[in-house]
Amino acid sequence: MFTNKPIKIAKDIEGVRRSALWHLSRRDHSQAELLTKLKRKTDNHDWIEVIINECLDFNYLNDQRFTESFIRSSQNKGYGKTRIKQDLKLKGISEPLIKMNIDDNDFDYINSAEQLLNSKYQEAIVTQHLKQKAMAFLQAKGHSFDIITLAIESHNEHYPTPKFDNTEQACLLLSKKFRNSIDDKKQTNKAIRYLTSHGYDYSKSNQAIKLFNQNITLEDE
Repeated sequence: MFTNKPIKIAKDIEGVRRSALWHLSRRDHSQAELLTKLKRKTDNHDWIEVIINECLDFNYLNDQRFTESFIRSSQNKGYGKTRIKQDLKLKGISEPLIKMNIDDNDFDYINSAEQLLNSKYQEAIVTQHLKQKAMAFLQAKGHSFDIITLAIESHNEHYPTPKFDNTEQACLLLSKKFRNSIDDKKQTNKAIRYLTSHGYDYSKSNQAIKLFNQNITLEDE
């Protein structure tokens, strides 16, 4: 069983410098990130201040550069503005710097969200069931409601819209969920919610329930 090794406390300022350069060699850091990591190496604030200033002077630390790079990387992963802003705040980037870089960025978030949908769904997203799943999927990526709505509309343009007027198909759906007759109000409401979530209207749902019950009766005879 693996355990994290205890952090080796720096004995002098050189130890703090080595730690800073090691972290920066692995990836770019925000100033707040590096500061947090150095505080784990020592409680000598003077040493930390010297090293942070050195990194700033040599441009090893640059929050503007970090923010731009982080936004590009996040966009390439399909993340939306909400997710990117939250992640940058966690990295210690200031609100004005986040706002400036996000607002001045002309990235097409609608197209990005649509590409995520295209990779996940090879059909029109028109039923309540699919819409809820698609919306939850894109919300988890940090996209706003407006972006999600437009992305779904754009996605659907590439697929034919299915028609939900086949009573027998609706009846088949019911047979996968119900084993006995749907003959009380609670079960009927459950069945209607189930069918409407798959795109059937109220009238077709009732017709399908009636047909389903007839088939159950015939099977029992």
